[in-house]
Amino acid sequence: MTERAAPSTIRDVANRAGVSTATVSRVLAGIGNPKAETVGAVMAAVEALDYRPSSVARSLRMKRTFTFGLVLTDIANPFFPELVKAADDAARQAGYSIVLSTSAYEEHRAVHYLNLMADRRVDGLIVASSQVAATSWEWLAHAPLPSVVVNVEPVGATTAVITSDNEGGMRLATEHLIALGHRRIAHVTGSFTFSAASVRLQGFRAACAAAGLDPDTMPVIDGDGQFGGGEAAARRLLAEFPDITGVVCYNDITAIGLLAGSRAIGRSVPADLSIIGCDDIAAAAWVSPALTTVAQQKGEMGRLAVEHLISLLDNPDQEQAASVLRLPMLLRIRETTGPAPAASRPR
Repeated sequence: MTERAAPSTIRDVANRAGVSTATVSRVLAGIGNPKAETVGAVMAAVEALDYRPSSVARSLRMKRTFTFGLVLTDIANPFFPELVKAADDAARQAGYSIVLSTSAYEEHRAVHYLNLMADRRVDGLIVASSQVAATSWEWLAHAPLPSVVVNVEPVGATTAVITSDNEGGMRLATEHLIALGHRRIAHVTGSFTFSAASVRLQGFRAACAAAGLDPDTMPVIDGDGQFGGGEAAARRLLAEFPDITGVVCYNDITAIGLLAGSRAIGRSVPADLSIIGCDDIAAAAWVSPALTTVAQQKGEMGRLAVEHLISLLDNPDQEQAASVLRLPMLLRIRETTGPAPAASRPR
């Protein structure tokens, strides 16, 4: 067996480049204005020796670990991958890495990971969640490091929040069905433990009222934001309200479950029943028929969250105050919505 070569050191790089170790450090840290030929010699030596700077030494020198903690509520939820990827891409471009954990909707796990991230000296925290409990809000109010919450309605927010215009998005979805001639429209909610559920319901009712439809006569079915809940909602909704021609769903997962349930009991989509979701998860474009939805700007939320943390780190005098940024949702018209059946249209 051959012996593994010892890792190259900064002194090896300096000797090969013909400069001091201090010069190597300045070049790699991007400090000062070294000559172009000096930078070229150092980088050539780094490549030739396969030199890897010590992250521990760099952290001590810069007083940063160049890592961000990202706590998700549910790693299995197909809403989050695009957000996580965008945050990771933005972090990597800025020289940071993401450390990921999931609380699985358990508050004690959420607080555990918040404490763990702080103990491990991450430079900032992103909490991406459908719900944030009072204990976590309290922790974030006194967080020892920059933090930002993504994808949650800011009830009792104590830090920066980046989310979507949930009421406006649900109004947009409902208005799309109304424009297609639908006048008997239902809404399937998410679990009301999700902070956006009540706000999206408000948006649905506001759009109905604005169009002259009595929102109190529009059926509302309680859902749970899951595939099974959407399928169950289809059976209940169409049994109790067979004249319904359009359904606005809390999220795409619910809508896909509702689509399956509706077709299983003989409803053709969209000829008999139009369905629209919310979020625009990747699967929405791949189900058959493809799901019409209103899209959250998931990637933009992840990117902006990282930029917010870096701004706080680069400007230590900047106050970390509670703030809310709501991004507009975007209508994605696909195949599950169409004109209301002729018999149901107003004469």
